[in-house]
Amino acid sequence: MLRSIYVAGAVVGTAMFGLAASAAAQSLERAMATYYRGDYPEAMQAMTPFAEDGDRHAQYLIGYMHERGQGVPQDYAEAAKWYAQAAELGHPFAQNNLGVLYKHGRGVPKDVVAAYAWFGLATEGYQAAEFGHRERALANQQDIAVQMSGEQLTEAKKRMQEHRANDPGLPEYRPPNVR
Repeated sequence: MLRSIYVAGAVVGTAMFGLAASAAAQSLERAMATYYRGDYPEAMQAMTPFAEDGDRHAQYLIGYMHERGQGVPQDYAEAAKWYAQAAELGHPFAQNNLGVLYKHGRGVPKDVVAAYAWFGLATEGYQAAEFGHRERALANQQDIAVQMSGEQLTEAKKRMQEHRANDPGLPEYRPPNVR
């Protein structure tokens, strides 16, 4: 009898968790749809809880809104903060954009080593369908490489290896479907 109650409780708990996860995914999709409609203040408000909970695409979009001044005052330091969180979780768009901030010293100190490393990781992270983005990251990396010494290139490649070694092993990045 006690075992039946335990099993029934586990089944109900699992079902409730599944419903909550489904509702959260739908809420994230709604937040993304708000962004893509151009309602940036509402999108910022709706996406912030997801970004704070570690959703890398929400982190990337919040960084992008701060970089572009969409719904918030333009703030490169805040953009770098959000891009860095998403970049550490393997978001290639965030990695490339963080590299751009380091390349130009926007919101972060100018750092060609960090820029090269982030561009390289972005290049590796883009999928075949994102052909133009991958090529842009590669061009960014090649552009910065000509400004670097051999020691700086070695350090940048070392950082890329360290990042790969510490990769959290998250599933392949893909933003949610937005209807």
